[in-house]
This record gives sequence, C-alpha cells and structure tokens, in this order.
Amino acid sequence: GTPEDIIEAIDRGVDMFDCVMPTRNARNGTLFTSFGRVNIKAAKYRVDKTPIDEECSCYTCQNYSKGYLNHLFKTKELTYYRLSSIHNLHYYLNLVKDAREAILKKRFKVFKKEFYLKRAQ
Repeated sequence: GTPEDIIEAIDRGVDMFDCVMPTRNARNGTLFTSFGRVNIKAAKYRVDKTPIDEECSCYTCQNYSKGYLNHLFKTKELTYYRLSSIHNLHYYLNLVKDAREAILKKRFKVFKKEFYLKRAQ
C-alpha cells in the first residue's frame, strides 16, 4: 500500500508487509518522499538539480538530481528503473524503521501526526 496505508496499518497492529508498490510506482515515475509524492515525469523537473528528497540518505538521492532522473525516465534508460527503485525501497524501509522506533519509545501517535503534517506542507 501507500505510505499512508502503511502508517494506518501499523496503527492497527499490522507488523508485516509485502507490497510491489515501491518498485511498481518507481517504474511508472512516482517517487515517494518525506513530503509526499514526486511525479518525475513532470516537465518542471527537467532542469531541477535537487535530489528527490533532501532528507533521504539513499544512493540515488546522494548522487543524482531530479533533472537527471527525469531525463533517464523520458529516454527509457534502464538505469532509471534501478535508481528509482533503490530510492522508493529505501524510503519504505526507513518509514517502517522510524515507525518501529517510535513504537518502542511510546511515541507512535506523535510520529503519525508528524508524518501527516509534513505531507500537508
């Protein structure tokens, strides 16, 4: 499911997930960030020199810009699929890792609220 679906499922006690969404969305040009989704196909990213997500530590965000990924996607370069999948999988892994840490610190409700507030910006 979506990141929002994952957060809601965790809130209801679900603790195991198996989903193709990160890679399927990556292949189709949708990248997940701490502030919501990025549609890398959009023309506005053609010359964007910033990473997908400034807060992300994945290989893709540390080494490539949205502009370059936009170019790779538009030219159907196979490298795009790998780089975008790396990013989306990293995003999902960090999302559930952060949720787990919040649960252990007994602050999941605060974590959930912050998650939605960030996306509303």
